[in-house]
Amino acid sequence: MEFIDRLEKVIGSGILNQGFPRISKNGATEAMIESEEKNLSRPLSEQHKALLRKWNGSNFDFIRVLGTHPVENDFLKELAKEYIEWKEIVDEVGDKAIYFANDITGFMYFELEDGTIVLLDTDGGGIRKKAEDMNDFFLNFLFGERADEYAGSEWLDELKEYGIV
Repeated sequence: MEFIDRLEKVIGSGILNQGFPRISKNGATEAMIESEEKNLSRPLSEQHKALLRKWNGSNFDFIRVLGTHPVENDFLKELAKEYIEWKEIVDEVGDKAIYFANDITGFMYFELEDGTIVLLDTDGGGIRKKAEDMNDFFLNFLFGERADEYAGSEWLDELKEYGIV
């Protein structure tokens, strides 16, 4: 999938803070994905599954992507526990929404049943659409032409400087 290629380019570019990102060395197996789906209100999207198959939860510097169980290290286990800690807030988004990522500002990202990605502002409240699907989220909103919507024009300029955009 196109967004997986973009993430690989971001990881290999050197744009992420050196030593801080914790990229999973292993992807989730089909059995792990199937087991995780049994605990969810709906099946994972194919894009979400592709992300998990490649990296089963990772910290991409400023965006942390949750993985399936079991995860490979203590840091990622802590990320996985966040769903339980935020259950009350998560319920605000809807029972078919899947919490898949959060960022350093405290925003939580959910994939809705139709694939739309929404942001939940845990500080000020409110739910806002950010992308059409995971491909749009990673390829355009975080690491593409719309990256200024996420982190300002300096971030977009940096992505261009590193040849990512």
